Amino acid sequence: MNPLKKNIRYSKYFWSVFLAGLIWSTVASKIFAQKSFTVDVTRPGAVVAPICRGQQIEEFNYQFEGGLYAQLIKNPSFDEIDSKLNSTPAADWSLVKSGSSNGNLSGQTSSETSMLNSRQVHCIKLEVLSVASGSVGMANSGYWGIKLENNTRYKVSFWAKKSSNFNGSIIAKLESTSGEVYAKSSEFKPTADWQHFTCDLIPKGISKVTGANRFVLYASTTGNVYFDVVTVMPPTWKNRPNGLRPDLAEKLAALKLKFIQFPGGCTAESDNMDTCWNWKNSIGLLEQRPGSTRNRWAYKNDLYFGLDEYLQLCEDMGAEPVYTTSSGISETPGWGPFGICPLDKMQPIIQDILDLLEYCTGSVSTPWGAKRAANGHPKPYNLKYIEIGNENGMETAAEYRPRYSMIHDSILAHFPQMKIMFNGFRDKNILSHTFGLPVDFTDEHFYQKDLTDLYNKYDTIDPACKKICVAEFASSIKGNGGDVHGNYGDALGDAVFMLGCEKNSEKLWWTGYGNYSGLVDHGNFGPCLVWNDAVSCFAAPAYYMQKMMFIDNAGTKVLPFTQNTSNCVWSASVDTESGKNDILLKVINKSAIPESVLITLNGSGKVNPSGHFSMLNGTPDSENSLSNPTLIVPTSGTFPAGKSFTYLFPAYSATIIRIGNIK
Repeated sequence: MNPLKKNIRYSKYFWSVFLAGLIWSTVASKIFAQKSFTVDVTRPGAVVAPICRGQQIEEFNYQFEGGLYAQLIKNPSFDEIDSKLNSTPAADWSLVKSGSSNGNLSGQTSSETSMLNSRQVHCIKLEVLSVASGSVGMANSGYWGIKLENNTRYKVSFWAKKSSNFNGSIIAKLESTSGEVYAKSSEFKPTADWQHFTCDLIPKGISKVTGANRFVLYASTTGNVYFDVVTVMPPTWKNRPNGLRPDLAEKLAALKLKFIQFPGGCTAESDNMDTCWNWKNSIGLLEQRPGSTRNRWAYKNDLYFGLDEYLQLCEDMGAEPVYTTSSGISETPGWGPFGICPLDKMQPIIQDILDLLEYCTGSVSTPWGAKRAANGHPKPYNLKYIEIGNENGMETAAEYRPRYSMIHDSILAHFPQMKIMFNGFRDKNILSHTFGLPVDFTDEHFYQKDLTDLYNKYDTIDPACKKICVAEFASSIKGNGGDVHGNYGDALGDAVFMLGCEKNSEKLWWTGYGNYSGLVDHGNFGPCLVWNDAVSCFAAPAYYMQKMMFIDNAGTKVLPFTQNTSNCVWSASVDTESGKNDILLKVINKSAIPESVLITLNGSGKVNPSGHFSMLNGTPDSENSLSNPTLIVPTSGTFPAGKSFTYLFPAYSATIIRIGNIK
């Protein structure tokens, strides 16, 4: 071979090998280069704030109706009316007939027949024209399905009356959508006056649990029968008579919440002052609750899950209630038109708030305390916290401040023990401030595609804010559309922000995810921690992240640390609960590259040689679903630990490391 050609070929080979080696060494250095993290276990700092230990619950996404609240009948009081949606009082109800039997369903007002009471503005008329081939009835299939199970008690309640042309009886049935009967009541004989009918139905013969079922009220003869306030209640969590769906309540209880905020959010103010949340319409017997139309989310809030149900939920879960009240400003600017109550007309709003606080905290010798006792709760509720308004701190800030002051001063004049929360900003680039107003806590909300860039958000705050409450937050790569379920990438973004909140615990009150639950395919605003249909539910990756990192491994006091890592984000704390002295390291690696880190525990005593880890891992676009509810769930195990050890954090991982520090 020509020596010149041989040298050229060798030169090409050398440089190709050299370049390949250079590229590999660069990649390998990124993957395997020793990074470091050092935590000082001798200097515990602030008490760990209740990170992810608060939750706002609000009626949207069918979170209560069709979700948390167990009642199965959709449009139970025949007031689901919306001209924009062409819905009528008979919405969600259908006529059931066989053969040549026939009839009609129509909504009725007080101009057509007497109402059940002054609080109900519509009822339904079942007009039976023929029963030649069998009974005619009115059916309801619930919130896109009704789950029925064998040997399970379903409590039925409805009000009914008849016209003079009806001489028959009524029978209530639980059946499949094809008409297979699983349970039926005895005969009810309505009269010309409204009567309350109840029964228990226990299904038999169900071969498979599905949502393809319905509740039907059948009339045996021709004539007119009227119905109102129809409910079917399955077994509930803690057996509360007007209670919660067990699977969704259990997932909520597993979060071990310290704070639950209600009624929102946007529900507190809605589209205008005429349709905003009215707590006085949400107490007492169901037939005395007129409900409200919430144009904000385009469906009616029956208010069957009302103020007492909320406060009972807080008691059952051992959580402090945080009530959100109107500030006299309706709607969230940027979402649609909003109204502002003139300052000289604020007194009715203020008095309504004072009435609420008396209902929640007053003795039975007060008018509203006596009303609470009459509604079944003689002992005052433990309400200590109230937020004035919702997200009023930006576009309507100038209008919000004087109204906040008026409400704040009136509350403290009558209830000096109350702690009051102020609306802060919703902008990641703006530092909340109080404009010299007196506050106990400042509330901030964050919704964006990725919250990662807020890791250092609370390294500094305006001291006048006292403590920050992030009552709503959520990463959402897909945006906040109505049926965005939340993927694993969202959970990682949330986690980075939460680690930033935890390391700044001395400045934080509590944090809570934006939305707890929603009905699959019928959401208004997402994502949510939990999603359900009529039969089952699943938790999003963000749920498992929060539970793993901030509930099951909350920590007691934060620990100072230094770190030299490229991809990992950290928080450190010590857990002294129940006599333990464990060191907790919470680590998020959002990168596609794993990272090996030398971890040093400065000042530690004897360390348990066997550490414990829990981890979430997956691709960022992975989502849990009804068909695959456990695609992204934690795994756990042990690893060799010491005062100094190396740990490899996988790509796209959320890891909690627990190390026993033996003094």
